[in-house]
Amino acid sequence: MELTIVQKDAVDILVVGSGIAGLIATDQAVRLGYKVCLTTTGKICGGASFFPIKGTLGIQVTSREVADKERYREDISNMGDRMENPELIKTYINEIRNNINLLKNIGFNPWLRKDNRPACFAKYARDIYLINNWKQAKEQCTEQLSAYKNLTLLEESSLIRIVKNKDCVVGAIFKIRDKYTFIQAKAIILATGGVAGNYKNSLYPTTVTGMGHIVALDAGAQAQNMEFIQFIPAFLSPKYNVLFGEHTLKYCAGMFSLNKQLVIPGVQDKDWKALWLERSSYAPFSFDFESHKIDLQINSEGVKLKFNKELYDDKEEFYEVYLNWLKNEMGIDLLKDDVVITHFAHSCNGGIKIGTSGETGVAGLYAIGELSSAIEGANRLGGNSVGGALVFGKRAVEHIQKYIKGLKNNDINFEKIVAEFYSWVDELLKADGQNKLSSSELVQTIKKIANNSMGIERDKETLTQALKDIENLRKNYSIKDNLNEKGIETYLRIETVKLLLISMLTRNESRGAHYRRDFPYTSDQPYKIILARRDNQTIAQKEYVLN
Repeated sequence: MELTIVQKDAVDILVVGSGIAGLIATDQAVRLGYKVCLTTTGKICGGASFFPIKGTLGIQVTSREVADKERYREDISNMGDRMENPELIKTYINEIRNNINLLKNIGFNPWLRKDNRPACFAKYARDIYLINNWKQAKEQCTEQLSAYKNLTLLEESSLIRIVKNKDCVVGAIFKIRDKYTFIQAKAIILATGGVAGNYKNSLYPTTVTGMGHIVALDAGAQAQNMEFIQFIPAFLSPKYNVLFGEHTLKYCAGMFSLNKQLVIPGVQDKDWKALWLERSSYAPFSFDFESHKIDLQINSEGVKLKFNKELYDDKEEFYEVYLNWLKNEMGIDLLKDDVVITHFAHSCNGGIKIGTSGETGVAGLYAIGELSSAIEGANRLGGNSVGGALVFGKRAVEHIQKYIKGLKNNDINFEKIVAEFYSWVDELLKADGQNKLSSSELVQTIKKIANNSMGIERDKETLTQALKDIENLRKNYSIKDNLNEKGIETYLRIETVKLLLISMLTRNESRGAHYRRDFPYTSDQPYKIILARRDNQTIAQKEYVLN
């Protein structure tokens, strides 16, 4: 086989992913004196939370009132719609407030929002901390990380395979630029992010692709709730890929087609006013609200929105901060510009199944951040994404402390690792396709398929055809001829999108972020879709939720 694997120095903890979750885990681990290696597919501080699509990012925390713990649990559980994880919720609401200051360790300066407004999907108002100034945070975080003597940073590194010995992880194989590299580690923390980067219209960095999900499943972990992907309206013009502030819909004067035909009248219309007001209170699409009828009128080509002039008279902090950022930083004026929006893929509510410290069930392997299925379910409450990264990133390192102390010597044989990796690649090549598509051509085609078939409206026929189309693409792509380029990475992208399609096909109902037009109702018997991998194939099964 024409590939060579080199071996790097061993570390205690290997962290994969440099978004907020990975950075928090890295910071906690190096402060405890562990020898750490932090890898990332792009540059350091490259996660979704560093992607500047809006003026600020919020973190919802439990208030100081004792009763708010129950109210917070109620908020998360109501919107989770039986798909959430109760033990993780309990852990989260007990610890999130005390973990806000961890953001200062990685370059952010959180401050408490002045107004008392419920977060997206929340019934109750509580304290929300805000962060912004992404450039400064990156600079401060990079400076902080470079000062640690016990930390190795590896950028442009793609995770390919987790290596186990005696049922424990002992390291992982990466593609670092043009070389395959084995990094030995006692424990691995995966923080590789979500799956939105597989869509043409995405509010995420292109490096966030979901490949970590497949690698984790191949190592023996399981995933759940992958079909619950949040889609949020964002601008197609006047500036592409900027988050649209849903609260402005309170002042919407009408929705129009691109050829200026009225699609939906605005808030002045008595038949639509209540739906517009409801839709202005939450960002992501959700079948659970009557106002999802508005979302179903927004096609992939986009719709135009007109606004009442009273929009810029609203002096509530939430409006002023967003509108000022939109005008000053993005150059968008909602009254003067032609505003065209459509749905963009955003965060995934599901992911790798974990325990309350990010443990995956595979000894020494942890999953945190959006890669994991943490506290969310069919919907995701606003302000919980970053919070989950803080709580479970810290807890993962605390759990690893105990794990490493009890870890017995697990000598590895590098030659055996190389042989097993070659054997795995040989299995992939048995179904190799023709070399008719480049890696970039295949990925771009997959993104178009995802956009057209895996958005907010789904049905069996469309999803099944998408799966067939991707299988046909695979027949025209050669891993072998691209081994030293992006052959295996592209294979993992293909398997990630197939994972999503299988999840969407298996859920024969509509619930939260998942809408099936051929099943436009919610089942009375809730179930989760559990995903695993066997012999390089994804297997799905329903796990019914007990009352």
